Amino acid sequence: MSEMSPYRALLTVDASGFGEQPDALLPFLHHEIHAALTSACERSSLKEPWESVSLLQRPGDELVALLPVETLPLLVHPFLDNLQDELARTDQRVHDEDRGPRLRLRAALHVGSVEDDGSGTTGIARAVNDVHRLLNCDPLRDALCDSDPDVTFLAAIISSEAFSRYVEGGRTSLDDSRFTKVRAKAKKFDQPAWVYVPRPSRLPEQAVPATPQEGAAGD
Repeated sequence: MSEMSPYRALLTVDASGFGEQPDALLPFLHHEIHAALTSACERSSLKEPWESVSLLQRPGDELVALLPVETLPLLVHPFLDNLQDELARTDQRVHDEDRGPRLRLRAALHVGSVEDDGSGTTGIARAVNDVHRLLNCDPLRDALCDSDPDVTFLAAIISSEAFSRYVEGGRTSLDDSRFTKVRAKAKKFDQPAWVYVPRPSRLPEQAVPATPQEGAAGD
């Protein structure tokens, strides 16, 4: 029987509406995503692990990063908050330069066994499939879509395994009341998970046209 693959922290991100952008913009957006992730890691005491990270690319711009499992507490906090800040700065710069659409991300965090031996089979693991399902579940998509695009640039989801071990276990500096429990469903995947939005907001209310009062003059 083969030994169990190393236990790792998994981070995956995807840009909202990435596939709807013209081909000419995709390299620019890809670069901006990597730049925001790198800056957020550097600000979160994750510079060294990030420099040696194993990255897996999926269709579109979904990116899966395999990191040492001991980085998970920092990936929960302060990394997610720092990533929100980096995306806000990127949005302001891109808007000022009129270079492209706003960059809003969904992110998922998970822990699990994943082999990374350079053999070409890296990423063929249940943990990688599960973090992909988390990233694409409706509650996470709704958390981003239902927020103000001028305020909220990141919505994240954390697997129940990672949440119970690191958040409820007191290994992060975030109180568990900052998270919302959801049911993550995708294909045959159906598990509880926890949504965290570093800077929550709601969609601006649409102006409601004034309606004439009954009996108004001229009726």
